[in-house]
Amino acid sequence: MDRPVALVPHTTARRIQEMIRASELRQGELLPSQRELSEHLDVSRSSLREALSVLETLGVVQTEPRRGTRVVTAEASAGPDLHRWRFAKRYSPSEVYQFRFVTEGHAARLAAVRVPPAELAALLQNLKDFKDAVREQDLVASSQLDFGFHRLVMECSGNRVFADLYGSYGSVLLESQRLPLTQRERLWEPVTEHENVVHAIEKRDPDGACYFMHVHIMRAADRGGIALSEAV
Repeated sequence: MDRPVALVPHTTARRIQEMIRASELRQGELLPSQRELSEHLDVSRSSLREALSVLETLGVVQTEPRRGTRVVTAEASAGPDLHRWRFAKRYSPSEVYQFRFVTEGHAARLAAVRVPPAELAALLQNLKDFKDAVREQDLVASSQLDFGFHRLVMECSGNRVFADLYGSYGSVLLESQRLPLTQRERLWEPVTEHENVVHAIEKRDPDGACYFMHVHIMRAADRGGIALSEAV
């Protein structure tokens, strides 16, 4: 089982993203060597490699064999590339989305029945933060907040097995949530979908919460380049 998603690689990915935005690392150019970059950022090479993997999944950088890692230009940042899927030897993206469709739909239903005020407040705050991150096109923060939203729904379900599974396989599930974010023109879609789920939970509407979560997972699969017939 996987450990919970690490904070250091996530923070490192955001710092690299900020360096690209500030033109310290220019689009189309190769990044410094991993040794130089890890020393500059004061992180281990393993954390740096994880951070670069995050950014590659999002289409921000691209690793070229025997050359290094290059900052991707805006024109080259197309749609999702499933060849970047890091867990291919264990699970396919469609398998992960099948798991999410079944478990998260039911978790949303349970959450609408029993969510306490404090957990509902956490969902509403996550939705606000997610909107802010998407408006700023902060893809690293967006993927982390997206993961946080789905983890919160699992916890709100009151089913500890759901919550533990989401924690145990956090890195795999987070990776699946990064794939759709490469579709830059569709970044706002998951915000609306999250909002529908949260409002259904807030209204204590279990059928609506389940329905809107299923719609969200199916559309996320589509944004991630995964055929809907494979995901459900």
